[in-house]
Amino acid sequence: MLHRLLRGVVLIVAVCVGFSTISTRATATPNATPAADCDPAKGTCVFKPLPEPKPASYNQTAITKIDLEKYPLVPEITEHVKQIYQEGLKKGNNIRIFSKIGDCMTATDDFMKPFSTTSYVLGDYDSLAKVIKVFAKVPARGSDSTVDSFDNPGLAAVSGFNSAGVLDSIWSDPKFCKADESPLSCEYRLSKPGIALIMFGTNDLKSIQSDQFNFYLRRVVVQTANAGIIPILSTFPVQPGFEKESDLFNQITVQIALDYDIPLMNLYAALKPLPHQGVDPVNTTHMTKPDNGNAGDLSKDGLQFGYNVHNLLTLQSLEAVLKAVAPDLLDSATR
Repeated sequence: MLHRLLRGVVLIVAVCVGFSTISTRATATPNATPAADCDPAKGTCVFKPLPEPKPASYNQTAITKIDLEKYPLVPEITEHVKQIYQEGLKKGNNIRIFSKIGDCMTATDDFMKPFSTTSYVLGDYDSLAKVIKVFAKVPARGSDSTVDSFDNPGLAAVSGFNSAGVLDSIWSDPKFCKADESPLSCEYRLSKPGIALIMFGTNDLKSIQSDQFNFYLRRVVVQTANAGIIPILSTFPVQPGFEKESDLFNQITVQIALDYDIPLMNLYAALKPLPHQGVDPVNTTHMTKPDNGNAGDLSKDGLQFGYNVHNLLTLQSLEAVLKAVAPDLLDSATR
């Protein structure tokens, strides 16, 4: 495993080479501070930029009291999300584009790319065809782009990334990004997404301290929301051999979603019932997938595997956001 020094923060470059249904029913509702009502017709969508986080604002004792299985698998959408959406419209963001932000579990072709083809199987989730239709074939990196959000590899989802690396210009792709531009800023400038799918933790727990993860992930969320991009923040799979660290870093993720009143996708809880908790027992920086490789199979059999559950949960989360901010897009979508 290759270790590289990232301005005082170690970035680990990892080699990223019975669950029949997912319920959206919440066992509890996160205690987020409610935002004011957002009604564009009444001019009440007032977006207030999130303040930049401070490194010292970290209470590990309080965070460790979070029950990770208490929170719903699919996010409940609040007024704050609608305010971010309205701010994004002002900035020219496109709700029919999403960006992928994360490490190898996000950068892999097994995450969302199956829905850029016709090989996926929706099973009992046929209603998600409308969600796929909203994003399919919409150029995701400029109007002349040949990729949509599903098959766009993105500039902020790279094997080995942690929450610090995505913010540092040293890791930006020079073919697309400016010299002083972070991978995150570069991705948002070029794609102008309305939504960002954000998942970190797998590399972070092996490379930085928990207070650093808290600070950097907050910076990612704040930059995203302040750009008028709706962050969908996800918990991550348990890392074998790092179970306590996985719990802590996931608890931090939940706390950040609560503090900023943003959508939380609870992948951690969704994977719990699966064999090996959805994690490849040989290469633990990967999730499991069927022998035929189809991570877009959302049938009962397909949902015995980690990547397949991740894809289903993501489509459901995108659906929840669209229902709240742009229901007309779902109403008009046809298979």
